[in-house]
Amino acid sequence: MTVLAVVAAGLTVCSPVSAATSSDASLLSWAYLDSQNPHTKVVDAAVSPPVGTSRDDAGRAHTYRSYFTYDLTTLKGTVVHGSYLSTFEKTVTDCSAPATIEVWRTRPVKDDTTWLRPPAEIERLLTATRGAGAYCPGYLGLDMTATLNAALSRREKSITLEFRVTADQEADARTGRTFEKPALSVTANHPPTVANLHLAYPDRPCGTLTKPSPAARNTVFAATATDADEGDYPTVRYAIWPVDHPDQRREFRDYHGTDLSQYADGTVLAWQAQASDYDDQGPWSKTCYLVMDRTAPAKPPQVSSRTYPEGDSPGGGTGIEGTFRFDGAGDRDVVAFAWRDSMGYYGQVPARRPGGKAILKYTPKLRFVTDLYVASVDAAGNRGPEKNYRFRVAETAPYADVMVNGVGLPSRITFLASKLETTAFGYQLKDGPEVRLPAVDGKATGSITFTTTGQVEVAVRSYAKSKLIGQETMQVWVTDAPDVESAEFNLDTDQVAGKVGSFRFTPHSKDVTAYEYNLDGEWKTVPAEDDGTAVLPWTATPGWHSMIVRSVRADGSTSMETTYQFNIIDTRPSAYAHELSSWPRRDGVGVPLSIELQSQLPELTGFVYRFDGGAEQTVSSEGNPYAYITVTPTHAGDNAVVVQALLSNGTRSPATTYTFGIWSGPVVTQTPTGNGTVGRPATFTFHPGLPDVASYRYSLNGADEETVDAGPDGTATVTYTPGSSGYQEVRVTSVGADGTESDQRAQPFIVRDNRVNVYSTYDWSRVGIGWTGYFYFSTQLFGEVTEYHYRVNDGPEQVLPASTEGTSTRVAVPFDRNGTNTLHVQSLTAGGELSPVTDYDFTVGNAPYVVSAQYPNGTWSGGGGVPGTFEFSGGTAGIVSFSWQVDDGPSTDVQADSQGKASITYTPAQNFETHTLSVTGYKADGTATDATRYEIYVSNGA
Repeated sequence: MTVLAVVAAGLTVCSPVSAATSSDASLLSWAYLDSQNPHTKVVDAAVSPPVGTSRDDAGRAHTYRSYFTYDLTTLKGTVVHGSYLSTFEKTVTDCSAPATIEVWRTRPVKDDTTWLRPPAEIERLLTATRGAGAYCPGYLGLDMTATLNAALSRREKSITLEFRVTADQEADARTGRTFEKPALSVTANHPPTVANLHLAYPDRPCGTLTKPSPAARNTVFAATATDADEGDYPTVRYAIWPVDHPDQRREFRDYHGTDLSQYADGTVLAWQAQASDYDDQGPWSKTCYLVMDRTAPAKPPQVSSRTYPEGDSPGGGTGIEGTFRFDGAGDRDVVAFAWRDSMGYYGQVPARRPGGKAILKYTPKLRFVTDLYVASVDAAGNRGPEKNYRFRVAETAPYADVMVNGVGLPSRITFLASKLETTAFGYQLKDGPEVRLPAVDGKATGSITFTTTGQVEVAVRSYAKSKLIGQETMQVWVTDAPDVESAEFNLDTDQVAGKVGSFRFTPHSKDVTAYEYNLDGEWKTVPAEDDGTAVLPWTATPGWHSMIVRSVRADGSTSMETTYQFNIIDTRPSAYAHELSSWPRRDGVGVPLSIELQSQLPELTGFVYRFDGGAEQTVSSEGNPYAYITVTPTHAGDNAVVVQALLSNGTRSPATTYTFGIWSGPVVTQTPTGNGTVGRPATFTFHPGLPDVASYRYSLNGADEETVDAGPDGTATVTYTPGSSGYQEVRVTSVGADGTESDQRAQPFIVRDNRVNVYSTYDWSRVGIGWTGYFYFSTQLFGEVTEYHYRVNDGPEQVLPASTEGTSTRVAVPFDRNGTNTLHVQSLTAGGELSPVTDYDFTVGNAPYVVSAQYPNGTWSGGGGVPGTFEFSGGTAGIVSFSWQVDDGPSTDVQADSQGKASITYTPAQNFETHTLSVTGYKADGTATDATRYEIYVSNGA
């Protein structure tokens, strides 16, 4: 037995997902025996348990053995997953002397137990040497897992353990020591159990061998798992096998039904269930039995209803329950009926006897036409064909409308009959009494008082005398928010600021004493009159207004809120420069700026304005509520436009001053204008945005910042020749003579690439010599480039006119060399500028060249029965033969002539079919080329 030199607390920790629980077994009692008192024992003494031999004050030698009895009754029905007995030596007579400590499982300590009649030692559990240089006093512990499980299997209620020194050392007076009372820690789990085994949907019993339960192809197995450990979540596993083939037993979990279609009709199967938790599997249940029934009822059931007869004649009424009779017509295989309707509702009703009838009480959920689908069900749950029972529902519920007046105040409910025989109407709030109104000429009006806000259900009904003929439930939205009205301020008319008017607040609840409103961002209160209404006078202020109003009751409670919106026209026009909100900023001194002028005033004809103190100017609105003007700032910083609206009667509105800031960043102009080009110099001129500019700090395309002096007029120029294409920036800041710096301008500069771009779809192909590749040349200098000069590998230079209709120009290149090839291309502009050379590498494969006059590659042609000649050549040099194959047909070899060519004839069988011809070339040494896939599209021969 291995001694574990660890503390006991560290040995009983479980995995956090484990269901097992940890605790210490109760020490029922302990006792020790003393050789000096051979006719007695000491039980539960208030001393440390002694072991071995030690001398008393008189020099007499006492040999001790200690016994500990632990309670196992709390572990009944569990599996022990971990258990440790642990203790520490408290005193040792001589740590230099070796002592062999033994722990034994013994018979129980009895009333007559003495030194002369000790408990019989049954099983030695531990032999451990202490002292002699070891840690002293030291720890003593042992694994008790197997020992406790064995005791539980013997149904023992307790276990007694003996601590002693081994027999050949026991009399040595140096071996005496005392221990702490040992702790017996236990981690144990109750294996779960199963009960209530049955088959479900439909429910059937466990079944016996003489009376097995019927089961369909898909069967739901069910069992109840029980676990004595709190917080455990056991799962259930099932086993099934043919009764005459137990060797075919298989185990499974049933989540949503189990497929039993592998078993033939009439096969008797045995099955069991077993529950498991995280730690243990419980015992297998008793054996249940089922018999396979894979034959569903052959015919649909008979369905009838007096209330709702089948067909187009309306029956019953809206919301009226009907009685539907299902009949198995004597088919004793039928034990129930499954039904569903057009809305997705469903259910099942049992037959009164096998093959008999059943009654379904059902209220149609749809108006007008309803479909009820009914199928016969046998004891195994097999469903036969469905009967589609279609019927019409008479429109009998009343047409009802509620004019909601609020909470606690009478609202009006109006009825209109849908059936001539209607003599009365009924309405009822949830949990309230029904109120009936007599129908007069098919109509009625009543009073209904709501007590709560929100969505309220109101049941409405039609009666013919005392008979209910139709009903339905209305959803009514009830609010106690007040009404807000204004003759002057509403969404129909936009008043002009300064208009004097009022708002009228009307309550939708009782006991209203005031109104709280928020019109200008602040809550205010206006008292209510005796009738609960209030009038709020108001002088219009400009802008869009959203007023919130709520009523206040006498008890201080408030109603729901009403939002009332309207617009007031400003007497002053507005002005705004949209360009100033963009980033990066593009405005500056000398840069024209567009400003939008707006006014909603009636009879608007235009605007008059002054820019930055200049002369007054006029602009027409041309029938619109807006106009645009363009101004050119002459200085950075604040600029202002003063604007008035012009009206048709010749009057002007009050003036609006629109002040806006102009950026001080230098304005950058460029020569030539437009986008730049790699290799072509561009000149940038910096114009001052501030007075007395002495120099400019600038950076071109992210390069280090440089400085250039300003001329007498405050401008400066720099020349830049871009070496790369794409988006670039000129960043510049002006510096005044006094050191004043402007904002930094970031001026975009788009640079076009002067090199030719080459593109080809050939990149993915593996065709070889003889084929032609198509390449496309394009340039960012489209419109300037007139020619492309190109050559393939070391071949002669060729000239190709540049396309004037599209941005790319196509060139055909015959392949005459395997491996890597290079296409060298330059563009030439009308001004004689030749671009740098673009080298475009491409790889030519070695797949053979295939051609057919009758069936061009990938083109609908020829026809069924029309022969086609297919010529093979090229691909690579040294070809002596070819192999060819159509679709998945046999491969055929054909010899090549001295020029490496061969031909075959192939005749498609039918029109409008496609085939793939695969061709591979071979050299004399047997080396194969890549395969060519040639698509044959067979037309109709016309």
